[in-house]
Amino acid sequence: MQILISGGSASGKSQLAEQLAVNRSQTPLYYFATMQIWDAECAERVTQHRRQRTGKGFQTIEVPDHLLQTAQSLPTGGCGLLECVSNLLSNEQFCVQQTHPAEIILDGIAALHNHLDTLVIVTNEVFTDRVPQDAAMQAYLQQLGRINCTLAERSEIVIEVCSGIPVCWKGAALFHEILS
Repeated sequence: MQILISGGSASGKSQLAEQLAVNRSQTPLYYFATMQIWDAECAERVTQHRRQRTGKGFQTIEVPDHLLQTAQSLPTGGCGLLECVSNLLSNEQFCVQQTHPAEIILDGIAALHNHLDTLVIVTNEVFTDRVPQDAAMQAYLQQLGRINCTLAERSEIVIEVCSGIPVCWKGAALFHEILS
């Protein structure tokens, strides 16, 4: 099963993703962390997410790039939470400077999905802001939109978190079953 959760910054999407992953009760329980720590704000966000996961049984795997290689090294079974696609794309596009970062990320996520019983994916909703003037940022948004659309198509459950409220766009019955 694949679950996609999207939402704006600090919308509550990470907490919901953790709850869904834990409720699946599958072990091992992996947390695939994609954030590069560039500054104090990034460090604080990582600290907050680690506190949030304390005692929930997650095994954290740092994977800021090259997701496919990580996925291929996993044993089969269990549940994984990938947090988050927008960080992964930023790392692949701007740091590693991949030529086709969307394809690389989608291949890595497909490999994770093939290795795990359940994959919960977190991504950001960044499409309501103004269109950036910078060509690289425009390309980033195009790639993220393409990735998000493909993941939504491949997922059994698609949720958008708005101000802490989950709105289920696909798979509502299954979503409520997992939450209960």
